[in-house]
Amino acid sequence: MKKFFLLAVMMIVAASVSTAQANSMPREEMCVGGVGYGCMFSYVKEVFGEPLERRTFDGVDVHGCTWIYSPQFSVTGRTFGNSVSEEMTVVAFSLKDDSLTLPDGLTVGMSYHKVVLRWGRGELYKYDGRRCYFYVSNNSDVPLTLRFYVDNDSAATITEIELCSDF
Repeated sequence: MKKFFLLAVMMIVAASVSTAQANSMPREEMCVGGVGYGCMFSYVKEVFGEPLERRTFDGVDVHGCTWIYSPQFSVTGRTFGNSVSEEMTVVAFSLKDDSLTLPDGLTVGMSYHKVVLRWGRGELYKYDGRRCYFYVSNNSDVPLTLRFYVDNDSAATITEIELCSDF
């Protein structure tokens, strides 16, 4: 009886670990054009140059800024207690065209099935009629999610890739 119980517990643990791994990816893969969570905005400027527009927002002890490079690409950063500057760190990005790729070559316009082949199926949720599959970082000290928004077409074409943190 003890052996059966131990075997059952091991099977449950293995199944839950397998499920958890199916929608996770390394933090290093959660970047675009070499920019990801924790990069300084001075580095973002080195990589992408000056943004077309800067939108700032202030909260209690938190200041943030979104650098908009085009209607299809933006990077968001934050700082605690300090004013907005190039020393704030990246906490999010949004990519809506195929001008940039993730390190593994995935980009907007591809079929979501390519993501599944590389990382397994992400966790699905629907928002405003849009389908989104998200993946969590499996090696980060902060909660990070990478989201793939997809069309409702049969190819499940990726329409947006978005990095989000615990902001």
